[in-house]
Amino acid sequence: MKYFTTGAKSALIDKISIEEVGMPQMVLMERASLGVAGAAAEFIKDKKQKILTVVEGGNNGGDGVAAARILKERGFNVDIFYIGGIKKTSEAFLEQIKIAENCGVKIYKASDDYSLKSLLVGYDIVIDGIFGVGLSREIGGVQAEAINIINDAKEERQNDLAVISIDIPSGVSADNGELLGVAVKADVTVTFGFTKVGMLFGKGREYSGKIILKDIGFPACAVEKTAPEYYGLDIDDIKKILPVRKDDSNKGNFGRLLIVAGNDSIAGAAVIAGQAAFKAGAGLVKIFTHKDNRNIIGAALPEALLDVYEYNSDSEESSDGTNHSAGKCSGKITSPGGEQSGEIISSTDIESLVKWATAIAIGPGLGTSEKSKYLLKAVLKAAYENDKPVVMDADAINIISEDRSILKNLRFEEKKWIITPHMLEMARLIKTEDENAKDALGRIFKDRFEVAKYVSNEYNIISVLKDARTVVSDGSSRCFINTNGNSGMSKGGSGDSLTGIIGALLAEGMKPQDAARAGVFIHGAAGDIAALKCGRTSMTVTDLNGVIDMIKR
Repeated sequence: MKYFTTGAKSALIDKISIEEVGMPQMVLMERASLGVAGAAAEFIKDKKQKILTVVEGGNNGGDGVAAARILKERGFNVDIFYIGGIKKTSEAFLEQIKIAENCGVKIYKASDDYSLKSLLVGYDIVIDGIFGVGLSREIGGVQAEAINIINDAKEERQNDLAVISIDIPSGVSADNGELLGVAVKADVTVTFGFTKVGMLFGKGREYSGKIILKDIGFPACAVEKTAPEYYGLDIDDIKKILPVRKDDSNKGNFGRLLIVAGNDSIAGAAVIAGQAAFKAGAGLVKIFTHKDNRNIIGAALPEALLDVYEYNSDSEESSDGTNHSAGKCSGKITSPGGEQSGEIISSTDIESLVKWATAIAIGPGLGTSEKSKYLLKAVLKAAYENDKPVVMDADAINIISEDRSILKNLRFEEKKWIITPHMLEMARLIKTEDENAKDALGRIFKDRFEVAKYVSNEYNIISVLKDARTVVSDGSSRCFINTNGNSGMSKGGSGDSLTGIIGALLAEGMKPQDAARAGVFIHGAAGDIAALKCGRTSMTVTDLNGVIDMIKR
């Protein structure tokens, strides 16, 4: 397990290490600076290349000054530019300045009328030591000017100028990745102890560049006392919680997944979810879909069992708003609230399908027509009455966004159900009556963790909030952040694949929280393998599904 820290948690770990454990601040600073110096040295092809460390008067600046001194001692051509725009400098910074001067490091001070813009012309590498993780205000004044000068130089010179940030790019919020006015756009960020949460999301991810994590010796007891809320898992962690496939097993030992997907005009989502479910280990997969999909799904996924429904009326509205002619059926769906939907499909049939399954996945390609709404209600009602775990995606979430009572009326004592919204779907789910989805989306970007926790507790479910970095919450103070995956996965069908994976893990008997975390990790890891094989631009979800087995081996 690995932890991710906010600015406040990082500061608290630092404080406990120094004040309670007794580690000297200068020792931690020296270790941090050694990491920065090592990263900078890797960029240097010739020791004649020049390095400029740009600093302010805080502890982040102290790290920068110490790194410059270490590089100087190793024979590199390095100088320091001191902005000097903050009133209160730290004692550690002043100590590091004194040591650097004693070691012969050249220090240019803005107060002596040196121009950063003019100086930068002669340098090949910039080390950013202006602000660290404690910054919470917007940057202005001389610091903003310095950051803009660095960014402009980088934009103009591209690969001829390398930018390395210390701990976090100056101006990036360590809590959510938002830019605090302006921020340094780094090629590399050398961070200490733990990757900062803000470096994983939004602009923070983009501005951090390549992240190099350095262990500088924070004591384990200091970390335990702070109890970081955000964590990630690696492949070894995942393998520990995955079901074991025993040699004397049969298909019945690995679960029966019912996938309710597709409608009278969409078949592909059901195929993708079914493919992923089999690759993720489900013993049996049954797809419940509209009768028009029978031949398509049967040909594309012959391993799957298939059950179909048809609409009753010859003039039923189809999912795309057109009239659709269909055959008869034999009963009525009763929604969780008790109202009847009309004669669409036999509720008895749905009951038997749900009883057959050990887990249910619903939503991919379902549509949001009235018929789809009633189908969702009937399946969820039967799942609730039969105590079945469910994963909901796509149109299932869109339908619930319009009628939140669907989930509120079906609350287990423990969290058995999972929803997997992307950011806009989550925005629709949380928006208030006087709020539009765009404004709700803004709230999510500011604090996605609190939103995921809120939804988990409001509906007593597991929330999987999908984005470039996906967050999984069970409503407690701790959140899982998945850090694998890539932009090649930003294609239609990716969410359907994730639904199939999580559904399979639920069907195999995993606890919902574990199934959600493992499913997200497996999905991202498979996406990374597919990108290596096919390229991010050309990879498809079928490529991703095709390598899921490589993660589970």
